[in-house]
Amino acid sequence: MPAPLTTFVGRLREVGEIGASLEQARLVTLTGAGGAGKSRLALEVATRRTARHQDGVWLVELAGLSDPVLVAHTVAGVLDVPEHRGRAQTAALTERLRGSDMLICLDNCEHLLDPVAQLVQDLLAGCRGLRVLITSRERLGLTGETLWPVAGLSAPPDRVEEAGTAQRFDAVRLFLDRAIAADPGFQLTLENAPVVADICRRLDGLPLAIELAAARVNSLGVERISRRLDNRFGLLAAESRAVLPHHRTLRGVVEWSYRMLSAAERELFDRLAVFAGSFGAESAEAVAGGPDGPGDIAELLSRLVDKSLVAVTPGQGARRYQLLETLRAYGLERLGDAEGTDPLRARHAAHYLELAEQAWEGYRGPDQPDWLNRLEAEHTNLRAAIDWQLASHDIEGAVRLAGALAPFWDLRGHYAEGHVWLDRALSVDAAVPISAEGRVRALNGLATLAVIEGDLPRAIRASTEAVELSRRAGDLRGLAYALQYLGFAAVCADDLDGAIVFLEESLTVARKSADLWLVGWSYLFLTTTQVARQDFEQARTLADTAYATLRETGEPESLAWATLTHAMATWAQGGGEDTRARVAEALRRFWGLKARWGLSEVFCLAGLIAAGQNNWERGAGLLGASESLRDAVGVALVPFIREFMATVAVEGRAALGARPFDAAWERGRQWSLDAAALAVTEELGLPPLPPYDGEQTVRAVDLADVGEASPDGAALRREGEYWVITHGGRVFHLKGTLGLAYLSRLLHDPDRELLALDLAGAAPEAMPGDAGPVLDAQAKSEYRNRLRELTDDLEEAEAWSDTGRAERARAEINALTEQLAGAVGLGGRDRRAASATERARLNVTKALKSAIRRIAREDPVLGRHLDRSVRTGTYCCYAPDPATRIAWRF
Repeated sequence: MPAPLTTFVGRLREVGEIGASLEQARLVTLTGAGGAGKSRLALEVATRRTARHQDGVWLVELAGLSDPVLVAHTVAGVLDVPEHRGRAQTAALTERLRGSDMLICLDNCEHLLDPVAQLVQDLLAGCRGLRVLITSRERLGLTGETLWPVAGLSAPPDRVEEAGTAQRFDAVRLFLDRAIAADPGFQLTLENAPVVADICRRLDGLPLAIELAAARVNSLGVERISRRLDNRFGLLAAESRAVLPHHRTLRGVVEWSYRMLSAAERELFDRLAVFAGSFGAESAEAVAGGPDGPGDIAELLSRLVDKSLVAVTPGQGARRYQLLETLRAYGLERLGDAEGTDPLRARHAAHYLELAEQAWEGYRGPDQPDWLNRLEAEHTNLRAAIDWQLASHDIEGAVRLAGALAPFWDLRGHYAEGHVWLDRALSVDAAVPISAEGRVRALNGLATLAVIEGDLPRAIRASTEAVELSRRAGDLRGLAYALQYLGFAAVCADDLDGAIVFLEESLTVARKSADLWLVGWSYLFLTTTQVARQDFEQARTLADTAYATLRETGEPESLAWATLTHAMATWAQGGGEDTRARVAEALRRFWGLKARWGLSEVFCLAGLIAAGQNNWERGAGLLGASESLRDAVGVALVPFIREFMATVAVEGRAALGARPFDAAWERGRQWSLDAAALAVTEELGLPPLPPYDGEQTVRAVDLADVGEASPDGAALRREGEYWVITHGGRVFHLKGTLGLAYLSRLLHDPDRELLALDLAGAAPEAMPGDAGPVLDAQAKSEYRNRLRELTDDLEEAEAWSDTGRAERARAEINALTEQLAGAVGLGGRDRRAASATERARLNVTKALKSAIRRIAREDPVLGRHLDRSVRTGTYCCYAPDPATRIAWRF
């Protein structure tokens, strides 16, 4: 094996897991796009296994080989197997390696798949001690082949402002390592960390691209590198001294893969470049297929996936695909050379306009969540479509698309973005007249977003124009909607008499239109007006009518708002179980829709309820969480809600003291969505909700600010034979095991990678129930004796109806059994681990995963955080997931 010339950064978990795969399978293939780091990863895996194989580990580089006949000869030359006249080289290799214990790494095989596959099949069939590690952009397709996809290094999300946070991602660590090599004075600072994070993200975390970019730091600096990434192939064209010609420039890497495609595969690859972000097979067929398409899109797409030029994106539901941004840039360049970009972009925009208008029609019914999720998945493509429409002066298309997307932007909290797109589309003078219906829909959408943001003048102008246009066109539905938002704008301006006039007219028009959804919303806005007028009895009556009407539509959002508005009225009258039940229903519906404005109002009302029960700390926290979420999505406070909150704040400061109340409020502002929802469910006596999988909108809690019961903080401490865990105001006890001890060690030292062998050796003394790193005969005997003792203890406790003693025995039996079930060397399941390191990897991994499962049964939110953040393998690490940050105390 050649000695590496650079440090290996990140991917320690993958190294351990690929090594474990080679213990179970004799052929492992690393696949991935060019520049993803397959060769460097394989080299690291192979180097770490040199002591494992008696006859060594050997690297055979095939990138420079073009003649398929020479594959076997090349392998024989590396292994020093002589050629024999009149005898096939494969047969000579098989004879020589038959009794060997060896690992062969065949690097860069994608251009020689058939001869490599034949050679590997023959060697594995004839040599039982042989294992083969392959790197290729495409699988060999052999029976028994284990595939290991290699993606880019982990890169930061869109918003990273701290150097420490950025360095948690392997892509940034690689950039920093290589930048220092080029410029020893380079440092990651508060100023340049966001720029470096942006570079790594836009380069898809591809190690080769990152190394080429980092090498320019001394001449360009990170700011200029970032600005020039739109021309990434020109920027990263300076050749490195890489051994492989196709690894010397970014363009060379991409062209090496592109040249191996068939004509039909190339054409589809080029056409797919018009998609921004991920896309579904149906969209690929609509945009890239058709009579002039390259052929069977499904078949060709599958081939591009196999060749690592198109990635399958993770997630539930229908399979989605995506081109890395670097590959997409190359495809767009090819399309531009062929003058084929504009027609494809037009088809792309037309497809997404049709999708958005279908969603608008299907949105006001029980299928609303499905349409929302589909539009969320396509949001990047929808942005690209409207941007192209505006740039190409398809103003009618832009107005129609923006208008159709307004309900989605509203419910998912994209208020500022939606406002910008609608304003841009509506402010352009179109050469061709735009249909009144399309413009009214867009104006009503703009009014909706503007009034929620608190931009009342813009909302009133848009609604007024929509009223005039819809009256002239006889558009009753558009008119009813526009009058509703003139009324709501009047409520927000505290003009309650004017609001009644607009809303009563909207109800009359909605009834004429025979649209139940519009009728229900007219009643709902009238309910809101009566709450603002403090006529709570009338508000309850109107809310009942609104709910009954909207129930006929089956739309979750409408029912959530009707329920919440009713709850607001009953809370103002003294509250009770009916209020709590309605808040619980609103929480469930808004949570399922990921409707952040609705959730902020639920948090607010739950805080008012908690304060009414003199639970001032929780009430203040929930009001703070509501305020923070409202600020994050850019929503204005309705005046009467502001008054309710101000009144409670005055009472809370008087009862609790100003400083404690304000501190609790500030802690609540920093809760995550999961934490705030947990506080609501505890206040209402509900089971915890499933995790919120959307983007977190509030920053992680600062450790110094976390109180004992703060939902964002967690505490872990040892008490005798038990571990005590506190999170979200809940406390639970778990019987001690080595897994919990290992977890405590990792939590004490976040982001530090510890060898499993060191972790096991540093663990505290074993207690009953601890498997330990190695199970010898004496240990097995002790475990079996302890299980017999516990079984006898349980039987005796049950006979005497001693429930406490029985529960303790049962808990210890469960913990012991779960940890030992897969342990190395237990109960006839001996598996000869290669080394002490391998034994430690297996045992520590099992122990940690068992501990996390036990925690998850008690606290799903905490369990999810640990499952995302704890890495196991040869190296173990607690790297806090930015999406579920939790501050630990000990």
